[in-house]
Formats: sequence, C-alpha cells, structure tokens
Amino acid sequence: MMFSLSEFTGRDVIFVGQGREWVSFEKFITANADIKSVKSIFITEENREEMNDMMRNLDFTTSILVKTAGYPGNLMPAPYTTPTKVFFECVKQLGSKVIGVTGTKGKTTTASLIHHMLKEANKPTILAGNIGIPMLDALEAATADSIFVLELSSYQLNELERSPNIAVITNLYRDHIDYHGSLESYWEAKRNIMRFMDTTGKVIFNPENEAILHWLAESDAEQLSIDNAETIDMKQSQLIGDHNRINYLLARSAAQALGVDRFTCQQALKTFKPIAHRLQTVRTVRGITFIDDAIASQPEAAIAGITACVREVGPIGCVMLGGTDRDYDFTSLVKLLSTLLIPRLVLFPDTGQKIKELLPENYTPEFCETDDMETAVNWAAEHVPSGSVCLLSTASPSYSVWKDFEEKGNLFQKAVMSLSS
Repeated sequence: MMFSLSEFTGRDVIFVGQGREWVSFEKFITANADIKSVKSIFITEENREEMNDMMRNLDFTTSILVKTAGYPGNLMPAPYTTPTKVFFECVKQLGSKVIGVTGTKGKTTTASLIHHMLKEANKPTILAGNIGIPMLDALEAATADSIFVLELSSYQLNELERSPNIAVITNLYRDHIDYHGSLESYWEAKRNIMRFMDTTGKVIFNPENEAILHWLAESDAEQLSIDNAETIDMKQSQLIGDHNRINYLLARSAAQALGVDRFTCQQALKTFKPIAHRLQTVRTVRGITFIDDAIASQPEAAIAGITACVREVGPIGCVMLGGTDRDYDFTSLVKLLSTLLIPRLVLFPDTGQKIKELLPENYTPEFCETDDMETAVNWAAEHVPSGSVCLLSTASPSYSVWKDFEEKGNLFQKAVMSLSS
C-alpha cells in the first residue's frame, strides 16, 4: 500500500541522525512520498552551532526536518517531525490496531510476550519499535487486519500526538533525566502513550504505580488494572522473578483485550523464550552459575534481578555493578547487598566507586575494580564460591565502558563461554 504523505511532497527532506532509524526512514520515504531529495546530517558538540544555523535558515515551504528518536527535541532549533509520528499517521490510513508498551523496565519482555500470545492465537501480529525493529519497516507487509505490538521508549513517545489503541504501562522509575531534563518531563513523555485516547482506548496497568492512577483520573480511556497479587504458575516457563509474573499479567490482559483466551496465554508462557540479556543463564562452570542481566541499568532493575536469583536459582556469590552515572539513588540496592552479605563484588566505572563508598562498615565484601569484562569474569571464576550465582546486573547504564547493554552482555557471555572447566 502507498501512503498519503502530503507534507513531504516536493520537499527536500533532512533527517537529523544516523544508524538503523535513518536507513529505515530513507527507504520508506523514498518509496512512499514524492520527495525532491533526502539526506541525513549528524550533529556533534563541535558542529552543533553550524548545523543549528543551517536548520534555522531553511525554507520550510521547500524543506522538512525529521529527527531520530535518540536526538533530544529540546536541542532542535526549528520545527520537525519524527519517524514515530509518520508511522502512526500511516497506521491511521491502514486502519490497523496498535498495542503500545512502555515503562522504565519490562517493556521488551512484555511486548514480546504479547506478540507471542497473539501468534499462538493465530492473530496477524507484527512486533516492532524500540525492540530493535524500525516501525516503518514493519509497515511493508501490513494490512488493515494487522495488529502492531510496539515497544515505545520515552524518546519515541516524546513528540507523539496520537496514542495507540491499547496502552500497556509496566512501571515508572527515575531514568533518562539527561535526555528529558527532569523526572517530570520524562514521565510526561511516557504519558503520551495514553494522553490522546478517547473512550475507545484501553490502558493496562499495575495499580501499585501511583503516577498512572493520577493520569487515569483525567482520562476517558477504559481502565484495565491487573491484580498484582494473582498467583501464576511460572515453574513451567523459562522466565524467573516476580517482576516477570507482573509482565505476564500485563501481557495477558492485552492479549485478552483482543480476544485471546486465558488457556492460550498460559500455553504461550510455557513456550516463550526469554529475551537475551534479561536474567539469561549463560553457563554453569566450576560450580558457578553465570547469569546475564545486562539490561538492568537502574538500581530497581538490579534489585529485581538479585531478588529473583536468590528466590529461584540459589545464593549469589558475586554481583557485577557500575556504569554511567545518572545520579541514581543506590541506597536500597546497597541495603540489599549488605543484608544478603554477598561476598564478592565486581565494580565498573563510574558508579562502581560510588556504590563502594555507600557500603556500611560492617559489610566487607572482596572487590574487583576493573573496566574490562574479561578480567571481571576471570576474577569471578577464581573467587566466587562454588554452588552460587555470579550475576551481571550493573544498576547503571553502559556507556562509560560499553557501547550499549547488548555489547556489555555479549562480552560477558563470550568471556564466560571461554572459561575452562
């Protein structure tokens, strides 16, 4: 299907950004709009003033700006649109349904679970978004019957002016302040997933999250609260941790809203394969079970991972912590570490030192302070007690040492797999 994108007709399109989203956008806009030209620009600290002057001086009767999600909108000096907004306009033209999933943590697992449940029910579902599949790519094979399941980050939601048919909100913690400028702005970006709903919209949520309750008080959308005390038999699934029980309840509620029965949802849980780097057991070697939870880039996520391992795997002999400093509060995490008396800690820069300084005097674990993953894994293999878990769950973003959490997790897994028995 060709889409009607009149705002691009006959105009020079300038895309701010590079990478996967640029490649996807260039391909899509060339195929679906009668544009004059399209090019990308990459803005750095060094060229920002020059690029901003160029954008301010554009003739917007003949040019249009498009911004990648990763570049903050408050740095843009002129009006722009985004690939996410273009996608939602195309979905409106298609008449397809969209389930949007957002939250600080749990987005990927919840979105993937919903997609898996819909597939098991033979629904025409398409998974895309922040999960690594550009939304515009997902339009290629779409029809009016398609059901899009989108993982939506706060970056993608920030400028959105149209909400999905069904919104799933996993949780809200402190994060991405460097991008949004404040916690309030971050949460307001998340709120766009339901802000524009009318009475036909549905919001699926955990009632323990007070901020979402305030949003719902001002919304016309149908409210579908999960019962977070409901007991679910997770033993036959490969997911561990109470947070994944909550993710399942949210996913099931979304699937049921589209007519999938509970039995199919439960069967889908049994066959669902966990997403990489999310409490993923890599290998047991020398009696040590190495678990990759590289996605855990906030203290709350690390706490959930540690708790899940203690309850469902075994005692923890080592936790690998540290990364980019985003001014997180590590108080509760440190309390948990000291309460469990975890005997070994690997500390990466920059927040590893910050965590170390918060440890109480009566808790004296053995440390390995390094910026090298292979060194960290080799040290753990020599020092972590047999019969316990070594958990990569850094409680901080990756960028001070690694490109992203995937690189961090991949290096961890490579080093673990290289260990001799």
